[in-house]
Amino acid sequence: MNDVATKADRMKALFSIAACVVAASLAAPARAQVDSDMPPMRDGSDLRQPEVKLPPDPVGAGEDLRLAGKCDRAVVNLRPFAERGAGNEIAQFNLGMCLLDLAAHATDPAKTADMRHEGAQWILQAANAGLGKAQAEAVVLYLDGTGVASDPAEADKWALIYHNNGMRISVGMPDIGPAVKSRLDAALTDAMRAQARSRADDWKQTVQASDQ
Repeated sequence: MNDVATKADRMKALFSIAACVVAASLAAPARAQVDSDMPPMRDGSDLRQPEVKLPPDPVGAGEDLRLAGKCDRAVVNLRPFAERGAGNEIAQFNLGMCLLDLAAHATDPAKTADMRHEGAQWILQAANAGLGKAQAEAVVLYLDGTGVASDPAEADKWALIYHNNGMRISVGMPDIGPAVKSRLDAALTDAMRAQARSRADDWKQTVQASDQ
């Protein structure tokens, strides 16, 4: 008789445990639904889980402003990051491009020259750190003499460096455009080409130390 009672008690316990497990599994989504629908408390507190928001991207916003022709606003986003050094080459490139754009609309010759020089230096800093689009732009800087002294050999050096840029090749970025290449070919002598090759062979990627 006692054995029968013991077995009955065990069965009741097992059924009780199973019922608790089922109830818990059903309660979890129910709690989630209640949490999502829960209004703020009377004292103004909100018991719902806060929405997770990604932090803003000032560099991306700065690049968007540059591409929209709003460089006067973009430099505010870009300069603090460009000045941080390593890891901020995209900000440096976009800041440099914006300064060149602003220089094109400046009326003071001295200010124009300063902005072009600074813009070129930011682009070259990013180029020396290995950023492909900055290297491609360096070709044009030295070909046109924008913010730097005109130097076809230096332009060709950057064309060679960009051509061999591993990241450019891996992501399928196009080589120097035919119009620029045609201008470069017309400006180069055989001696300049040899000099450009030597400079490209001696070039070492250089990343400015970060201030962070």
